[in-house]
Amino acid sequence: MEEKTSIGLFKTAKVEVVDRKMKAFLILKNADPENSIPLSKEYIKDLLVSTGIKIGIKDEVINDILEGKINEDRVLVAEGDYPQPGNDSSIQFYISVEKSLKPQLQEDGHIDYKEVKIVESVAKDAPLAKKIIATVGSPGKDLFGNEIPGLYGKDVQFTAGQGTYRDPAENTLFRASIEGIIFYDAKSHTLEVQKLFVVPGSVDYSTGNLHVKSSVEIKQNIKAGFSVETPYNIDVKGGIEQAVVICGGTLNVKEGINGDGKNIITVGEDIHSGYISNQIIKCSGTVHVSFELRNSSIECDDEVIVVKNNGVIIGGKITATNKVTSPIIGNDYGVNTEIEVGVVLKHKEKYIRKQTEKNDIEKNVEELKKQISYIAQKPDNNARAMQLMNYKEVWGKYTALLIKIKNDLKEIETAYYAVENPSIFVINKVFPGTIIKIKDKLFEVKDMMTHVKFHLVNNEIAYTNFK
Repeated sequence: MEEKTSIGLFKTAKVEVVDRKMKAFLILKNADPENSIPLSKEYIKDLLVSTGIKIGIKDEVINDILEGKINEDRVLVAEGDYPQPGNDSSIQFYISVEKSLKPQLQEDGHIDYKEVKIVESVAKDAPLAKKIIATVGSPGKDLFGNEIPGLYGKDVQFTAGQGTYRDPAENTLFRASIEGIIFYDAKSHTLEVQKLFVVPGSVDYSTGNLHVKSSVEIKQNIKAGFSVETPYNIDVKGGIEQAVVICGGTLNVKEGINGDGKNIITVGEDIHSGYISNQIIKCSGTVHVSFELRNSSIECDDEVIVVKNNGVIIGGKITATNKVTSPIIGNDYGVNTEIEVGVVLKHKEKYIRKQTEKNDIEKNVEELKKQISYIAQKPDNNARAMQLMNYKEVWGKYTALLIKIKNDLKEIETAYYAVENPSIFVINKVFPGTIIKIKDKLFEVKDMMTHVKFHLVNNEIAYTNFK
């Protein structure tokens, strides 16, 4: 290997120590060659050592300076050994905090649907969770050899709410203070145990409307005209009949939901139901339907899944942010069925409002253009000139406003359509009369299609067949 030699480097050098004694920079300034000698590696290292630096000297960097590879006036030439963080804290659960297990779409296009356990109950004093405390990482050293303590890992936020207590013998262990139902909010990392509010029959005139602060189990039905509201889970062993339901957790309906096309069911997490008919639903999680979703309006922040092999979506409009999966969509009679994915629903109202505003302004601009054209054909006089000037001034203001609204709409559209890889899976067949919408694109099914996935390719709706 050829030996590298330094070139004549006539500069003055001094050391600058910064970042809590963790970094040393060499400050270089040009010097007169006739009145100075070239810098050397020994001189620079002696300069660093005389400053008190004991560790972290970068020999390769010093060589690069002397060989002319680095021509900067301020060069990092020494760096301390930084302390390392330890392991982050974590939560070890002794109970399941999964409120629903989503059926999985297999490679062959079939859905694997297994029995799911929506509600988990615990006995009094049962262990619920243990917080694993963050550990301290390895220590470091500054440039002068002083030890720096290691850093703690990140702390995870966890709240043990009502129905829980800390084990007096082990402060990081949480237990159930009552016999009840587990409720875990994954967003706020809050764990609670709630006494289950049980309705032995139906929600009807015998109970009145229910507004409770616990999970609810209804042994029969929620009757027409009544309402149930809770920030937690609702488990209905029968069905829901033209009722209002506001559920902050998971809604489980063993039989099904029959709506009147007016009342709204609002759910903060997932829905599991045998069927849904003529119902308006707003769901922040995933909607799981066993065999039929008919003439309903569904807005869902994740997925809509029809589970059984002969399951079907007929009529209505189904909107899901990420994906819709169903064995069959539509029927032989061409019932209009709209399936939409690829939209962030929290921006929907703002998007529609701004779109309406744009359309109204465009109508006004066109009407003003017609008026200006009409006035321009009148005989030339002062009245005509004044009228024409006034209309043009108003037209100019509307045009400027329209430009601003269009720019605002572009920003809203970006947020509204900010969904990665939205798709629609038809496991068996989709019939004519079905409208497929993905983001701002539309596809009308005109012939029956089988085993097909709809998705975007080059910003256009494409379909791919699978077995």
